[in-house]
Amino acid sequence: MSAALRDRLRKTRRSFNASLTVAKRLKIDTEEKDCANSDKGSLWKNADFSRLQDSPESLERNSPTYACFRSSLQKNPPCESAENSCVLKTNLSHQQSLEEKARLVKQVQEKEDLLRRLKLVKMYRSKNNLSELQALIVKWRSSTQLMLYELQSAFSADGKKVSLTQLIDNFGLEDKLLHYSRTEEDFVNT
Repeated sequence: MSAALRDRLRKTRRSFNASLTVAKRLKIDTEEKDCANSDKGSLWKNADFSRLQDSPESLERNSPTYACFRSSLQKNPPCESAENSCVLKTNLSHQQSLEEKARLVKQVQEKEDLLRRLKLVKMYRSKNNLSELQALIVKWRSSTQLMLYELQSAFSADGKKVSLTQLIDNFGLEDKLLHYSRTEEDFVNT
């Protein structure tokens, strides 16, 4: 009898105490018909039902169904060993597949982490591309210089003479960033 079946029988037996309803609740009647009728009658007559209520193990040993199973298993022991080896192989293959799954999940996590880090490096390098940054700085510098020239001409139209030095100081801009020469009071494009 397999371990799972034994466990199920024990759990079922614990749910009730009446010894006469065991056959009815476990549906043993159909299984008993497979055994010889003479064995069945003599086993039930010889069974001591006062001991059956005390322990599940004694029920297992004294029941006619157990005797029927036991006799059939003694007749066919190769079946049992083949069945057990099949169960062991199934358990072993299941355990191996679980180990393989765990290993693969770990590998996937490692690869995802590596991919995430590589994407960050790529993003950092693309953001901080020196040639693009230089182009942006040159573009900003030229647009700022044009804006300062336009402001100087706009203030000069109102009748006030405003120098580029005054505008740069007023806005708090650095001379080096704009390539402005205070001695020449003009932008030097280098």
